[in-house]
Amino acid sequence: MKNVKNQDERVLTQRRKIQSDGFQLLIYALIISVVVQQFFLQTPPSQYMVEFLCLVGAGFYNLIRNLNIGNNIFCDDKGSGKRLFKNALFSGVGSVILFAVLSGEQNAGNLLNYFLTFTVASGGMTYLIYYLGKKKQDKIKRELDIDEDDIE
Repeated sequence: MKNVKNQDERVLTQRRKIQSDGFQLLIYALIISVVVQQFFLQTPPSQYMVEFLCLVGAGFYNLIRNLNIGNNIFCDDKGSGKRLFKNALFSGVGSVILFAVLSGEQNAGNLLNYFLTFTVASGGMTYLIYYLGKKKQDKIKRELDIDEDDIE
């Protein structure tokens, strides 16, 4: 896009939206491919490892780029502690249900252990991401405040 001069903002926004939608469709296809190969076809991990690594890599790419530019991934700051806790809790419940359905696990002790492990890990990672994003936003805000002070 750097070689095109003076593009209309509307056209540029639509192109970016189309690329974003294409990226989302690719991610959904990778998720479906991994789930089908792992749970329904029961293929060895070497069969679907490339798709899995692309899926994880794309997730990390989006996360790092958003954190790097200071985008608020969680959208609001009001009640963030409660929201993070609810996200971890619902993620834990959803993952246990999905795990039980796809793997056929029926042992309540194993499912409870999975729930606790996933919920704590998910909550910890979510809090870390929130903390890093908030730190970057505060840094940007301080820089903007310094710039405003220099103008006055």
